[in-house]
Amino acid sequence: MSLYALAIKVPSIEPLAPAAFLAGVKGYSRDSARAFLRAQPGFLGRNLQLEAARELAAAAGLAGFETMLVEETAVQAPPRPIEAEKIEPKGNGFNATAGGALTFIPYESITVFTAAAYDAFTVPDTIQDMNPGVFEKMARLVGAETPKVPAPVRETFFRADIISGEERLRLLLKPENLDFSPLGPARSPSSLVNFRALLGTISAPCFKAVKNEFLLAFLAGRPLTPLKIAGPEAADLELTRLLLLTTKRAD
Repeated sequence: MSLYALAIKVPSIEPLAPAAFLAGVKGYSRDSARAFLRAQPGFLGRNLQLEAARELAAAAGLAGFETMLVEETAVQAPPRPIEAEKIEPKGNGFNATAGGALTFIPYESITVFTAAAYDAFTVPDTIQDMNPGVFEKMARLVGAETPKVPAPVRETFFRADIISGEERLRLLLKPENLDFSPLGPARSPSSLVNFRALLGTISAPCFKAVKNEFLLAFLAGRPLTPLKIAGPEAADLELTRLLLLTTKRAD
């Protein structure tokens, strides 16, 4: 028996916009509704029986949310990303450098352009952080004080995804890994400021692209905290929803 997902048709909807509606649905509380929407942005339900999915769709319609019903088998992972190291605007497109290879991406070929942010703990980047037990053992052997391991720090991570062409080439952009030298004199000491400037430059000519609300808010300098999602998996799922919209694979 097939299971179904219920997705919102509006591409640039805020992740938590349906929170009040979903909190009134059986099985959800305010907190669980918000957690679901941050983890699965743009979806109102997953793995639903057909009758339950149709009932939820009808209720959502009355609440002002136009939805599409798709089989769960259609909710597939987006294309595997290629992480870009440099983006350089060139005429009617831009050059993307990734893994030593240079690819030209025409603006008119871009079908989906999104940005996202999520909070996560930083990954330890020192040997002591990664192997605290080893350092404790060494300290005991030499009679020294056991070194203190720094507590994990929660940080906000930003990213952007660009999908181009029928072959669905997907570029992943992370501000901490990008060379912003193409910005020239406008380059800022802040990677986030540079990231905004770069995304603004290359997204503006993408007239055919579907764009998400975070990208629009980020470029406009609007508050971003309400738009944060649960993590990279949620960003991938939002891409999946937008691809469903652009390819019209809804029932």
